[in-house]
Amino acid sequence: MEAVVGGLFGLLFALFIPMQIVFAIKIKLSLSKLRRLDQITEDDALHFHKSMKTVLWVPYTTKYFNRMREAYKYIYDSPLVSFETKKNVHKSLKFRLVQGIPVPKQYHSAS
Repeated sequence: MEAVVGGLFGLLFALFIPMQIVFAIKIKLSLSKLRRLDQITEDDALHFHKSMKTVLWVPYTTKYFNRMREAYKYIYDSPLVSFETKKNVHKSLKFRLVQGIPVPKQYHSAS
């Protein structure tokens, strides 16, 4: 019985570590791409959102949560990104337990 539990634990550990590394690299590369852009467009925000949907969890260190917050700030501050996309990115990051990100606001034009 102990061998089965030990083997199962070893298998989970062997899967967990590479996945953690892959998620960390995805977060880093996604932020790097946003940093290089002068303006964040709708397509850039959608690409970031799609990439983050494949990140099942954020490596539990301040560095990666800060990277996610910084990426969100670029998207949140861009006038070229729609409210719906901002809302979807916000929802996705909250699901991954990223704290301290403002809820996007929809501004109505005066008629």
